Amino acid sequence: MKPCRIREDLARAKAKSLVRKYNISTPPVPVEEIARQEGVIISSHKTSDLKCAVALKDRKRGRYVVSVYLSGDEGRDRWSLAHELGHIKLGHFEIYDVDTLAKDKLNDAERYILDKEADIFAEELLMPAEWLREIMGIVSDFTQIEEIKKLFGVSLGALVNRLEELEISA
Repeated sequence: MKPCRIREDLARAKAKSLVRKYNISTPPVPVEEIARQEGVIISSHKTSDLKCAVALKDRKRGRYVVSVYLSGDEGRDRWSLAHELGHIKLGHFEIYDVDTLAKDKLNDAERYILDKEADIFAEELLMPAEWLREIMGIVSDFTQIEEIKKLFGVSLGALVNRLEELEISA
């Protein structure tokens, strides 16, 4: 089966479900702990030829392995892990005939759909809309953006994108 549309509602629901499952009520969301609790094996790499995170399924053991490229930016690394966890929790390895290390099976449009779903999952997991709206309702302007970024444990770019998407402004 090939992906044909972005399942935004499903991606958001899956992320919210994990926040509820682990009874998380304040940022930062412990994404590494969640991934481990969900049975994901986490490793890291600094391979300059592979400057991204990757998720693979060990079909023999039925477990997932995520290797995160250590960028030096903790927020970016947390995002990368959340994104890969999104691929896993959204069933991309189970539902679709996805790319493997040996062979590309998806075209660019199909790959975009799956990556967009994983991004939606990551933003909802790391920066739940309700939490951001509540916190941004308290601050008077964006001068505290650095503190908010640290509070959520995300990169500045991810935070600004999420605020724009939610149409939150100071």
